Amino acid sequence: MPKQLTITYIANIRLPTEKAHGIQIMKTCEALVSQGTDVELVVPKRHNTIKEDPFDFYGGERNFTIKRLWSLDAIWWSMPAFLKKIAFWKQTATFALNACRHVHRTSTVVYTRDLFLALVLPKEKLFYEIHWLPERVRWYHKRAYKRAKGLIVISNGIKNDLLKLGIPETKICVARDAVDLKQFQINIGSGAARKKLSLPADQKIVVYTGHLYDWKGADVLAEAVKLLSADIQVYLVGGTNEGIKRFKAAYQLPNLHLVGWRRHEEIPFWLRAADVLVLPNSAKSRIGAKDTSPLKLFEYMMAGRPIVAADLPAIREVLSDDTAELVAPDDPARLALGIKAALERKELSEKRALAAEDRVREYTWDNRARIIIDFI
Repeated sequence: MPKQLTITYIANIRLPTEKAHGIQIMKTCEALVSQGTDVELVVPKRHNTIKEDPFDFYGGERNFTIKRLWSLDAIWWSMPAFLKKIAFWKQTATFALNACRHVHRTSTVVYTRDLFLALVLPKEKLFYEIHWLPERVRWYHKRAYKRAKGLIVISNGIKNDLLKLGIPETKICVARDAVDLKQFQINIGSGAARKKLSLPADQKIVVYTGHLYDWKGADVLAEAVKLLSADIQVYLVGGTNEGIKRFKAAYQLPNLHLVGWRRHEEIPFWLRAADVLVLPNSAKSRIGAKDTSPLKLFEYMMAGRPIVAADLPAIREVLSDDTAELVAPDDPARLALGIKAALERKELSEKRALAAEDRVREYTWDNRARIIIDFI
C-alpha cells in the first residue's frame, strides 16, 4: 500500500488576513486533506488586528494543522516606507530561516507560493505555486523556477511564458483557482438577499467584489458609473482603507457605493442581491490580462447572475460569449454599454448565467486538489 502523501505548506502571510490569498491558501489546504493527504500549514507569528482563529474566520474544516514560527515582526503601517522595507526583509529572512529548520531532513513535500521561500527552502521535494510572472523576469526568478521540482500555475498565460523561458512542460501543472460550491450555492433570492443587506428593492444593482487595485479595473468601473442612469446602483465590495480613501476623493457619484471589506461568508449574499456582476480587469498589466485566475470569477459564476467581464486572455480561459458579456478592457464606455446590455437583454443574460453556473462546477477546490496531488 503506497505511503500517504504529506505536504508542508509554508506561507509567509499574516493569518487570518482580509486579503484573498488567505482564502486561497486555507481552501487549498482543506481540499488537499479531503483528497487523502496530510497537510501542515506553516505561517509566521505576526501582529494582527484580526484575533479570530483562522478556521473560525474562514469557516473551513479543521482537517489540517497550523503551526506558527517565530519571525522578527517589527512592521508597523505608520512607519516611513524605507523603514517598513527594512522591517519587511528582516521578517522575511527570519521566518525563512526558521521554516528551513522546520522542514530540514524531513520526507514531506514542501509547498509554497512565496518567491523568496522558493529560493531558500530545501529543493529536493519543493513545489512552487505561481500566481503571476513579473514584467521582467530576472535571474532570481529563473533560479526559483529551476530549483523547484514542480511548478503549479493558475493560468495558461503563466504556463506559456514559462515554456518560452525554457521550463520543461512536464514540470508545469495548470491548476486554476476555484469556488466552494456549498458556500456559494445558497437558497436565497435577490429580494431576501437585498433585505438582509439593507439594499434597495426597486433599483438595478451592479456588484463588484475585491480590492481596488489598478490592474483589477476598479477605476474603469467607477468611470463607467458616470455613464449609467441614476436608477442603476453600483456597489464596490472590498478594498483597503487606503484604497477606499482614494476612491472617495476621486469619485463622488450618487449611485457609486463603496462598501469596504466584508467577511467572505457575507459575499454570497452580495452576489445574489445583484442584477449584474462585473469583472473589469485591466489589460495594462500582464497580471490582469494574462496571469490571473480570480476567485471572484468562479464565485460570480456560482451565483447564477449575469456577468460582464473584460475580454482578456486570462478571462477567456474560463468564460466565453456563451457564459458572459465580454467587453473591451480599459474602456468605461464599453463597460457601461455591457452593463446596460446585460440588464436589458434579460433572456440572453439568464441563458448565459445558467451556462456559467453549470460550467463552474468543474472548478471546485477538491478538483483542484486532485490535479495538484496527481502532479506531485
